[in-house]
Parts: sequence; C-alpha cells; structure tokens
Amino acid sequence: MDTAAVNNGKVVDNDAISTTKTSVKGSSNLGKDAFLQLLVAQMKYQDPLEPSSDTEWIAQLAQFSSLEEMQNMSSTLSNTQAFTMVGKTVNVVSDGKTIEGVVDSVTVKGNTAYVCIDGNSYKASDVTAVLGDSYMQKKYGPKVGKQEVTFEHDAPEDIKISLSLGEGNYAASGLYVAINNKLIDGSNLEYDDKNGILTIKKEALSGLEGGKKYDISFIFDDASSTTISGNVSLQVNGEAKTPDETDDTNDTDNADNADQQTE
Repeated sequence: MDTAAVNNGKVVDNDAISTTKTSVKGSSNLGKDAFLQLLVAQMKYQDPLEPSSDTEWIAQLAQFSSLEEMQNMSSTLSNTQAFTMVGKTVNVVSDGKTIEGVVDSVTVKGNTAYVCIDGNSYKASDVTAVLGDSYMQKKYGPKVGKQEVTFEHDAPEDIKISLSLGEGNYAASGLYVAINNKLIDGSNLEYDDKNGILTIKKEALSGLEGGKKYDISFIFDDASSTTISGNVSLQVNGEAKTPDETDDTNDTDNADNADQQTE
C-alpha cells in the first residue's frame, strides 16, 4: 500500500522533484577554452560501443589548433593597429565619458594594447574613433561666421567683423582680407585677439561705390592656408567722394576754422 506524507494538512508527493531556478550566463563567442572543454566532454561521454576513431580526434585537434592560431593572429593584428594611432587624435570612452586627445605612446601588456593620452592609459579596444586632420582642421581651425556689415559714405566709420584665428596647432597667426578679390593694405587692419574682433578702417572703404553689396574674403596663414569667403557681406550706402571733393571739404573746414579763430 502506497503511503504519502502529510505536512500542514497537505499531502506531499514523495515522487515530486523540486527544482531550483538558476541563472546561467553565457556568451555568444566560442573561445578556445570552451572548444577544448567541449572536446574533453565528448571524449569522456562517448559511446564505448561506438567510440570515435583516431582520425576524428586528430581532425578536431587540428580545428582546435587553427582556432587558437586565429585568435593569436587577431590579438597581434589588434596590437599592431594600436601602434598606428601614435601621434593621432582619438576618442576614447572611459567610465561612460568620451575623452579626446593625442596618443603619445602605445604599450602592450600580455595580449592587451594600451594607448597613453596626457599621461593616462586606456585600452586600445576602448578607442571609438580616430580623427583625421581634415576633421581637426574644421573643428579647431580659423572660423568666420555669417554676418553683414554696413558702411555709410555720408557718415564713414570703421567696420568690425567677428572671427577666430583658431586653436592650438590649427590656429593662424595672421590673415589677409580682400573685398571683391582686392586685398586691403595691412595698415588698415586691426585684430583684437581677446575679443575676436577684426577692424577694417574706414580709409580702406572710402573708394567703394555706394549702393552695392560686396563680399569680404579672408585668407589665413595657418598650416592649411584656410580661405573663407561668402560668409561676410558689406553693404555700402551713399556716394563715394572723389579726391577733389574731399580736398574742397577740407579747404572749407579749414576756412571756417580760420574765420572762427579771427572772430
């Protein structure tokens, strides 16, 4: 007669199998260690009545050797690629932050390559981007934003333009300015580096024809000889005075001053 145990008023099935949920972490990558474990398990649990032949074991060992060689080659290739980053600007993700800097050196510890940036080491595998010179030039080189300036012949004043000579190794030390492809004499230019303001003196604009809009171009002396045009337009209003008119005006002003002094 079958019997069953009773616990707290409930019948307990002796044949019941208790199960425990376990968390198993796996990987989608089959490494050489996992491959070797599978091979050992296969040898251990093979059917003794139909054992695998020596040829099959040799074939699987050959596969294992090929896998190991491929992984070693991949590691060597990755380390070699890391050395090509020396002197280049890269982006590295570390602790959730993106760091930008120039790779000073590369070291290899074990099978892992590390890049050194500003005295700090990061895994080469954490490098997310290698930035080319064109990108760096665009980001840190000279810049001139879109803007429009006005010059009035009837009330002439110097004009001011906002621009940047750039930063670091991509900065310019000076520039040339042209209006409709005609260079302005350097004596008529002043640059405030602190505030990024270029001043073009009114003397350089007095001969421009009124009622027209002109394009101002900028040629910087940085390593790339950056040239920017089409971003700054100059609107000239009124009528330009001829040298004779200017002289007559000065004579009239001088005569008025003389009369005032006589009186």
